[in-house]
Amino acid sequence: MPTPPLGEVKAEAIRRLKAKGLSNEKIADELQVSTGTVSKCVRAKPHIESDKKFDEFAWRDWSKWIKDGQKLKKKASRSQEQAAIKLGDGTRPEIICQLGDLHIGAWGTDYDLLEKITDELKETGVWVALMGDLLEMAIKLRSVLEVCSQVLPPEQQVQFLESWIEEILPQVVFSVWCNHGVEREEKMSGVSLIKGILSKKTVYFNGIGHPDVQVGNQVYKIAASHKFRGSSMYDSTFGAKRYSRMEAHDREIIMQGDLHRYGISQYSEGGIEKVAITSGTLHLNSGYAKRYFSLKTLPIFPCLVLHHDQHKITPFINLGDALRYRDAVQP
Repeated sequence: MPTPPLGEVKAEAIRRLKAKGLSNEKIADELQVSTGTVSKCVRAKPHIESDKKFDEFAWRDWSKWIKDGQKLKKKASRSQEQAAIKLGDGTRPEIICQLGDLHIGAWGTDYDLLEKITDELKETGVWVALMGDLLEMAIKLRSVLEVCSQVLPPEQQVQFLESWIEEILPQVVFSVWCNHGVEREEKMSGVSLIKGILSKKTVYFNGIGHPDVQVGNQVYKIAASHKFRGSSMYDSTFGAKRYSRMEAHDREIIMQGDLHRYGISQYSEGGIEKVAITSGTLHLNSGYAKRYFSLKTLPIFPCLVLHHDQHKITPFINLGDALRYRDAVQP
């Protein structure tokens, strides 16, 4: 039986391997042809002579390059998942006020209350946890009405945040991501100016954060996020408690924003006394909320008194009560 003609693809493969310095026998073995066929192909003048580039891809080289890039990316990041934070000089209980869902830039936000709360925080010197949705950032373009609900365009909202946060920065314990600001910016452009500001100036959690906060000789284990999975119309702290139960048994304080419904749950689980809190909002004239949720959105931001000389967490729904309690119990 006559030998079938050598196809151009295989002929080109023979010439390429020969150009790399392989012997005729090696080429014949690799391509499953006879050595005579290889010799004939090598002697034959090719139809086209070129300097065609052939790929060289070694996955281990690429893996090393990726790992080096991962190290650089980690070094460049300012976000974290855990943090060790010490508050005060250890001589008295300390107060952390949860503040979030301000929605700065929206027509429906109460700016008188924003000024009042900021002044109270500065005057009292209590600590602040920023729980996200600090800006309105209606940039999803899903509704003309939503976009028009902003009194400030996005650029000025970011400038407003930068200016405002400078006033309370010495009192900020940590800050977290959010859906209105960080997530929307990332979805639209892949980067967030809000995240850049918060992560540069504060301990910042771009997801769920686990800070350990020390007051005196006591260490309080906190889980904080703008939102946790799971919700209940009957209990605004359900998602926070679910996270502690399913994912973080050791966390004794679970803090969440997002819902615009304040709540405090003080309970025992697995032998650990726990407190879960959610906060209200300053976006008190939200048409969306009034249409789909409630006419009774409240600007209530719960506070926690963390004792320095015994392991005790005492929650309050407002700063005034927390201050009076702290002043009454401190030596």
